[in-house]
Amino acid sequence: MKKIIFLFLSFLSISFYGQNDTLSVVKHTDKDLIIPKDLKTVFRGMMNELFIDVPNSKSFEVSGRDVIKKDKNIYTLNPGPGTETIVNIDIILKDNKRIKEKHVFEIRNTKSSITCFNYIKGDSLILANMNQFKDAIIRVIPGDKNLNIVHTINSFSLKIPGRKTIVIQGNKIDEKTFKEISKYASKGDEIAIFDIKVKVNITISCILISPMVIRVI
Repeated sequence: MKKIIFLFLSFLSISFYGQNDTLSVVKHTDKDLIIPKDLKTVFRGMMNELFIDVPNSKSFEVSGRDVIKKDKNIYTLNPGPGTETIVNIDIILKDNKRIKEKHVFEIRNTKSSITCFNYIKGDSLILANMNQFKDAIIRVIPGDKNLNIVHTINSFSLKIPGRKTIVIQGNKIDEKTFKEISKYASKGDEIAIFDIKVKVNITISCILISPMVIRVI
């Protein structure tokens, strides 16, 4: 009896492995900004690039909504509506046996990028003393940890209560602006940083960058 049960369980484990194992290699390319590369996720509003191959096969065909062949083994996917998209792979093995695989990818929306004052995230009110404004660096980081987007800040605006808006080139509070803050800002004042102009290392339909408010303590 024990032997029969053992053989039955062995059969189940082999069947389970066979159903979940895949012959194809599907991953984001090195050029794609999604990390990790084997993440079964694509982002809406940007061109996702996939590497697809079936080692030791005779041939294979890739199909799916919004899937376009770009080059040998390279496919692009710019997802439309919905929460998931499917990449179908029709494989012909060397013995002419046909196998069909279905790879399901989650579709995510690109989140708003996060602004930082030095290394403090500006998704809520920031508290900073006067010295922290000296040579302070404004940074923008991706809103999703799985996107390796690099934001280069060209300029930003800074507003001290009761004063005209200051436009600063680059990503650093310069000496002149720091003197303005030291002279005209008091404890309890809220300094706004907004209209942040950035350049990113990706073609994306829309990028949202939130302003931030820093209260002087």
